[in-house]
Amino acid sequence: MRHFCLILGLVGLAACSTTYDVPVAPSGAQTGASSVASGGASRSPADFNRVKRRVEPVAETVCREEAPSAPASYCDFRIIFETDPDLPPNAFQTIGEDGRPVLVMTSTLLREMRSDDEIAFVLSHEAAHHVAEHLTKQQQSQILGAMVAGGLAAALGGDLATEKAVRDAMDVGAFVGARAYSQSYEYEADWVGAFIAARAGYNPERGSQVFGRPALASGGGPVLLSTHPASPRRLQLVSAAAQEIERQKAAGLTPRPDYASR
Repeated sequence: MRHFCLILGLVGLAACSTTYDVPVAPSGAQTGASSVASGGASRSPADFNRVKRRVEPVAETVCREEAPSAPASYCDFRIIFETDPDLPPNAFQTIGEDGRPVLVMTSTLLREMRSDDEIAFVLSHEAAHHVAEHLTKQQQSQILGAMVAGGLAAALGGDLATEKAVRDAMDVGAFVGARAYSQSYEYEADWVGAFIAARAGYNPERGSQVFGRPALASGGGPVLLSTHPASPRRLQLVSAAAQEIERQKAAGLTPRPDYASR
């Protein structure tokens, strides 16, 4: 029983891995991202709406390119500006009751923005989570983690395994499963998001400077970066994406992320 559960977990979580080949720069690697200026005034709701109008149709186009057989609603993004001043700086992707993908940015995060490029990059990053099916994969990993941990608790506990012990184990398994690929998904969303932002006419390297904002720094803070990779590596990755975008443009191509199955 325990061997079956372990095999199930390994096979299941492998099926929920990432889709794109993302080149992650080694720690300490130098890129041009750090030289990009990040000064400027805080962005306003009017700035958000202007950027939203440019990013949304591009995100929908990229989504349809990557999921050509999906229903129309699958790529029909709804982008929301959340004005509640008590919410922490954050942006996230979810699915609405109508099945449409929803992107949300809080007003407290917008106040940390210093350029339209930063707004565009964050919206593109969240759209990329949907394009790469991260929410679905995370939910699958969560369910499988709960199944594996619950099964192991029942098998190892034998007659002594209580309903509470199994339930507690399933909660832990769900927690671990939901985070099995969290950092890989963030790298992947940075990579795909850079392509979306660039195709919308924005500079992804300048946009990624939002990662260096003190109020949003990794390892201490708000929801936006609480489980995300360290900022320097993300800057390096976006710089690599920008170089790949320019390479594809020079070859006469419409820039697209490197889809692993091709």
